[in-house]
Amino acid sequence: MPELSVARFVAHCLYLNSVKRIYGIIGTSVLDFFDALYDYRAQIKFITTRHEQVAVSAADAEARITGNIGVAVVHAGPGFLNSIISLGIAMKDRIPLLLITGGVRRRLKGTDAWLEVEQEDIAKPIVKAYFRINTPVETPSIMKEVFDALSKTPKGPVILEVPEDNWNEKVSFDEHVFNELRLREMDAGTPKRENIKEISDKLLNAKRPLILACGELTLNKGYREELLERLLQKTGAYLITSGNGRGAISEENERNLGRAGYGGGNLVADSALESCDFLLVLGNEFDDITTYAYTLLPEGEAIAVSKDDSMKKRPSYFELIDADPFSFLEYLNKEIENRNSVVKPEWDERINGYRKKWRAMLEEAIARKFEGRVNVSRFFKTLDDRLPRNRIVTGGQGVHILYAYDYLKIYRPRSFLAATNLGAMGYAFPAAIGAKLASKEDEVIAVLGDGDFMMTIQDLETVKRENIALKMIIVNDNSYRVLYQRQAIQKQGRIYETLLQNPDFVKLANSFGISAMRITSDEEIIEAVNKLVETKDPFLLEIVCDPNDLPPLNLKQTLEMSM
Repeated sequence: MPELSVARFVAHCLYLNSVKRIYGIIGTSVLDFFDALYDYRAQIKFITTRHEQVAVSAADAEARITGNIGVAVVHAGPGFLNSIISLGIAMKDRIPLLLITGGVRRRLKGTDAWLEVEQEDIAKPIVKAYFRINTPVETPSIMKEVFDALSKTPKGPVILEVPEDNWNEKVSFDEHVFNELRLREMDAGTPKRENIKEISDKLLNAKRPLILACGELTLNKGYREELLERLLQKTGAYLITSGNGRGAISEENERNLGRAGYGGGNLVADSALESCDFLLVLGNEFDDITTYAYTLLPEGEAIAVSKDDSMKKRPSYFELIDADPFSFLEYLNKEIENRNSVVKPEWDERINGYRKKWRAMLEEAIARKFEGRVNVSRFFKTLDDRLPRNRIVTGGQGVHILYAYDYLKIYRPRSFLAATNLGAMGYAFPAAIGAKLASKEDEVIAVLGDGDFMMTIQDLETVKRENIALKMIIVNDNSYRVLYQRQAIQKQGRIYETLLQNPDFVKLANSFGISAMRITSDEEIIEAVNKLVETKDPFLLEIVCDPNDLPPLNLKQTLEMSM
C-alpha cells in the first residue's frame, strides 16, 4: 500500500480540492506541514500574514468570492487564539472555511504544557465541527469527515487539529481513498409540492408582496440572478436584501430596493418590509439585524425558507419551511412559468413614494458643507459614478460603512463582503486581501474606519510584499463614531473614551512602500477618486471628516431598537 506522511496527506487533499491559496503564519507546531506544502508551492500559494485574525478573514473572503473553501493555517495556542474573532465571523455568516491548527505533542497533552490551551472546548461554540488526528491510521477517515462537514449545509468553519509530533508519522492507505476526500455538491432535496404552490399563490395574490434575499441563497455556488429577476417580474414583488444578500440581483434593477435593517438598511427597503402584506424570506437572515431587534415587522404574513437550524431559535414572527432556498427558488420558477404575470400599480406607487423620500435624504447629505473636512456622502457618490461595475466592496463596522451602503451600488452576488452577523470590527481590510487575490480582475475597495483599520493595520506589509492591488479608503473621524454619536444623542453629550488620536496614515502607508493620499476638503474629491480608480498598485486614501456627520439612515428605527 502507498504511504505518505500525515502532513503530505493533508496537503494532497487540499490540492485535490482545488485550493489555490492558504493564509496563515508559520509556527513550530505546524513547521512540518509547511515543509510538506513546499512541494506544492507551484499549485498552492501560501500567503503569510502578520496576524492570524487577518489570515482567517482573508480565507473567509476567498470562500465567499470563489464558492470554494477558504483555508488558513495557524500555530497551536497563541496562533489559534488569535484566530477566534475571525472564526466567529465565518460562523455567524455561514462561510465554509477550514482552519488547520497545530496541537501540543500527544504525550504532553493534558499536562498544562507549553502552548497548550483547550482549543476544542474554546472553539466548539463558534465552529461547525472540530476534528483532531490523534493517530496516523485515522487520517483518511478524519479527512473524509472534514470534507463532509464543509460540504453540508448550513455551511460554517471547520477546524482540523494535528499534534506537532504527528505530522511526520506515516499513513498507509488504499490508492482509491482520495476519491472520497473531496468537497461534494450535496443533494438539496425536492421541496414539497404543496409549499411551492402555496408560496406561488401568495406571491401572485398579495397586494404588496416582498422577497428578502439572504446570504444562504446568494452564497450558494449555483445561484443565478435571473431566477430571482424572473420571479419578481412575474409576481409584481419587490426585493430587499440582508447585508450578505446584497447583489442578489443588480442594485440597478428597479425591483431591488436594497438592504433592510440595522447598520446599513435604507428607508425604502425598511418601509417596504414594514408595509408588505406577504414576505417570502429566502434564507436565514430574518433576524434581529434585519428587523431592528424585531421592532420593524411586516404588516402581513412572513414565511421563511431555510435549512439553517438557527432559524428555529428566532422569535416566531414567521412560518418556517425546511428547504434549501436556492432549490426552492428554482422550483418556484418552474411553478410560475406558465402563470400570467401580474402588475400591482398601488404597490409600485407606494414604493415610488418611499424612493422619493429616501432620494431627498441622500441629496440633502450630499449638499452638506464642512469647514476643513470632507463631505463623505459626496465622496462616495462621486466614487460610485467612477468605479467600474466589476467591483468588490468590503466593509468594516462603524458609521463609515453606512456611506458604502447608501452610495456604492453592488451589481452581482458575493461582491459585498462584511462581518454582517457578528458585527465585528477588523474584517474589511483582511477580507479585501483575500478578495483581491481570489479575483484579480475586479476592483476591490476596502471601506474602513480609522478605529476599524487600526486593528489590522500591520498587514499593510502583506499587501506590499504580495503586491495586492487593493484600494483602501479610511474614513477618518478620529473616534469610535457609533458610540460617540450615541453618547451625544442618548447620553446628553456625556462624551467619554470615544475620541481618539491617530497616526499620520499617509506617512505610515508610505513607510510600507504604499502610495497614499489625504483629503480634507470637497475640492479634492475628484482628484482623489481619479487617482484611486486609475492607479494599478495598492493605494490608500484617507478622508478626514466630521465625527458629527450622520449619514442617511433610518434613525427612528435605529434609536427605537436600542431602547
